[in-house]
Amino acid sequence: MIQVMKKTNFLRCMLIAFLLASMTLIAKGSISRPDKKVILEHYGYSTDTPEQIIEATKNKSYFVRFIALEVLTQRTGEKAIPTLKNALNDPGAEVRWRAAHLLGTLDDKGGLERMRQDLKEFAPNNGAPVPPDPNMVDPNEIKEREGKRNLRLYDALHAAKVLAELGDRRGYELAARMAFEGSWRLQRYEAVFTLIEIAKTDEATLRAEGIDPVLVLCVVAESEKANHVIYLLTNQVRINLDDDAAIRILEIAKDSANLSEEARSVAQMHLDAVKARKKASGK
Repeated sequence: MIQVMKKTNFLRCMLIAFLLASMTLIAKGSISRPDKKVILEHYGYSTDTPEQIIEATKNKSYFVRFIALEVLTQRTGEKAIPTLKNALNDPGAEVRWRAAHLLGTLDDKGGLERMRQDLKEFAPNNGAPVPPDPNMVDPNEIKEREGKRNLRLYDALHAAKVLAELGDRRGYELAARMAFEGSWRLQRYEAVFTLIEIAKTDEATLRAEGIDPVLVLCVVAESEKANHVIYLLTNQVRINLDDDAAIRILEIAKDSANLSEEARSVAQMHLDAVKARKKASGK
């Protein structure tokens, strides 16, 4: 059983890394997004009818299940809500947050409570460092413990992002912490996504709650050293934030001494695009 769990966690990490690399290339414009129907067909599922797609939501692979939920929602809209709500109880955290997100796209906040539970379960101390266990001296055990913790924090960040989409900003502290302290790049990436989602909230509400996601993103733009995180940050800032907030962040990224020349040039490209957009709008 232990060996099976280790293999499952390894395969999951490999899939996450693959998805992250793919998203990075998409952000740079190097590749296009894959057709999810083709993915289901690759696994032997027809997508001709909703019933056939629903069958794919029962696959043993969480990857196939959440892809099936996306295809079903795209195909049937609100008719997918019962299946999505059932998926909130899926054993896979990735399937649960994808279901909650998709419900939100249909103006249904039925996933709120489940995401609150997941956030609390996976990050009970908002990502604060865990004291070392004095009884754990085997380096392999220590590494395995840290790996499990990182996976849980990654899951917590997904829950935080979906909560932000649904108007609940309780994941801000976790996202702000992991944007700097995440030992995995993919944690910092998801933290940035969560902060961007929170930054869409009106300024009066953010001030009243004493949070400033744009300021945190500015510091990330200055301090982050990984090109892949910056590619995603600058692309998503350009797409999702208002022009003034985006320009503020991109100006810092393009001049950051911590980034490669290539990363700074990508930031400059996005900055030019936002400035042109602002000029065209007459604002």
